[in-house]
Amino acid sequence: MEIVILPALADNYMYLIHSDTEAAIVDPADADVVMRALDERGLTLKYILLTHHHYDHVAGVPALKRHTAAQVVGPEDDRIPALDHPVLEGRALELGDGTFTVLETPGHGDRDISYLFKAPSRPDALFCGDTLFVSGCGRLLEGHAEALWASLRKLAALPDDTALYCGHEYTEDNLLFALSLEPDDAVYRNRLLAVRERLREGLPTVPSTIGLEKQANPFLRCDSLIAFSEWRRKKDRF
Repeated sequence: MEIVILPALADNYMYLIHSDTEAAIVDPADADVVMRALDERGLTLKYILLTHHHYDHVAGVPALKRHTAAQVVGPEDDRIPALDHPVLEGRALELGDGTFTVLETPGHGDRDISYLFKAPSRPDALFCGDTLFVSGCGRLLEGHAEALWASLRKLAALPDDTALYCGHEYTEDNLLFALSLEPDDAVYRNRLLAVRERLREGLPTVPSTIGLEKQANPFLRCDSLIAFSEWRRKKDRF
């Protein structure tokens, strides 16, 4: 199994997960980029996996449905185009010798979900859309602080070596915000240096890991809903 990072739009990431012949795409913002990646690798698209309904995560769905036989999977939400299979917590989907398991992770939106991918001989991989970012978390749009706090606690309880694949490249800004909260924190400063080096080389800052996020993400380091809510409001104004 391989996970291919496909940049899209200004700062989105799409993820192509594939075996030798079959593939799934997570949050296809740009169908043309996905179709090129499928053609280059000789893959058949089996699943279109959506974390939530926002346009920059579903824009490519109609075109992919026209050109492939892929099944659209996502939360039960009539705002999602061409949804074939609405899924709830615990639903499993097989791809090659791997399995995606659905986790309900509302808060950024009111119905967001994530996908935990398990396959032999590799760490688990989490595809969490805009719920958890590298060194950050999603805005409270249709959701609310209590829900997002609970979702982040759920994701933080995953094994430390779980790879984190989020929906956007926001890492540098997230770390600058973290340093605005704790200017002398060495973990944040060292992480920012490493992130800036990757960005200078034209590389993505994903994947991270759950273990690293527990060290270098203020929204996983804070210890109460009150602190989380305050920091989330500050990040909105940052």
